[in-house]
Amino acid sequence: MTTNRYPSLMWEDVSEGDTLPPFDYELSLLRLVAFVRATGLYDYVHHDDRYAQAVGAKASFISTPHVGGLLTRLITDWSGPGSVLRRLTYRMTAQCLRDDVLTVSGKVGRKYRGDDGSYLVDLVDLNIATGSVATAVSATATLEMPFSTGQLPRIARERSADETVPPNEDMPEFARAMLGKVRVGNWEPREPLLQSDIHLWCEALEDWNPLYWDADYAAASPFGRIIAPPTGLFYGAGSSLNVGLGYRKPGAEVPAPIRQGLKGMELLSALRQEIIKGGVPFPPPDCPETVVTEATFKFYRPLGVGDTLRTEQRLLTCSPLRKTRLGEGYFLLGENLLFNQHDELVRSVALNLFCYRTQ
Repeated sequence: MTTNRYPSLMWEDVSEGDTLPPFDYELSLLRLVAFVRATGLYDYVHHDDRYAQAVGAKASFISTPHVGGLLTRLITDWSGPGSVLRRLTYRMTAQCLRDDVLTVSGKVGRKYRGDDGSYLVDLVDLNIATGSVATAVSATATLEMPFSTGQLPRIARERSADETVPPNEDMPEFARAMLGKVRVGNWEPREPLLQSDIHLWCEALEDWNPLYWDADYAAASPFGRIIAPPTGLFYGAGSSLNVGLGYRKPGAEVPAPIRQGLKGMELLSALRQEIIKGGVPFPPPDCPETVVTEATFKFYRPLGVGDTLRTEQRLLTCSPLRKTRLGEGYFLLGENLLFNQHDELVRSVALNLFCYRTQ
């Protein structure tokens, strides 16, 4: 689908080596807080300098979904709303800190036809730079594009049987005991997604893909309704209860650290463990802190207004004990499978994590 108002690139108009128009994004405190508001991800390291410094960072820093949002904005700003993102992998090698000015860029790699006849483009050298770091984030992506004959990208696809990762042979015993176990993770969201939820994401990222906010355009598209950005995270207002916001609501469960009367940094540290539990399905013993080093998203069908998402979590691999500048801990690979209310797979997210204790 293409219009003069919201044009889309066609596959045949793309050449290998084309540059995606870069953009700058100031990672201000306002934008960090706006992203927390949009997602319900209340992790203090992403907006509280004091807490971030207490766990080994220089200042508050960008979150994993925030990075994904900037990369998907880069892609769809270039391609237009007619393409569908199939895969996105990014590695975070340096922290993007509060007040950094980020430059987001990339180019076209391979252009080819899929086995099913789809028109595909691999995007390479996707990069987020700061004023002091040339590559804070590196990424690759696969995009399915429309063709001028009228062939459009598939709205949905199924997961293939070979999309699995074997466990590593040197896995510690505590991790080996977790293999094969499935844990119910967060709802993203628990309540039906609202158009206003998606609009908050658009504001924080300055991502104005019309499929996310223009109801008339989205209704006339193959999707038939407003959809969420592919990496969109929407925990909703109820997620604030994990960190003690709104615990006085009648019927709400008061977090244990608040019942215990903890204050200040001690309270924040105890409450943050509830956040970590949501993203780290099988945390190693005595490793209360966690950072994400790499994320791989695979997309199967869109999340739209009115949908809910439930998560199934699995541990895939775990390294032996390692020492880094942050502390001593384990590198884990965990997988989240997110299903909508019809039990259809929306996306998979494989997260490489470093779970550690500070020295």
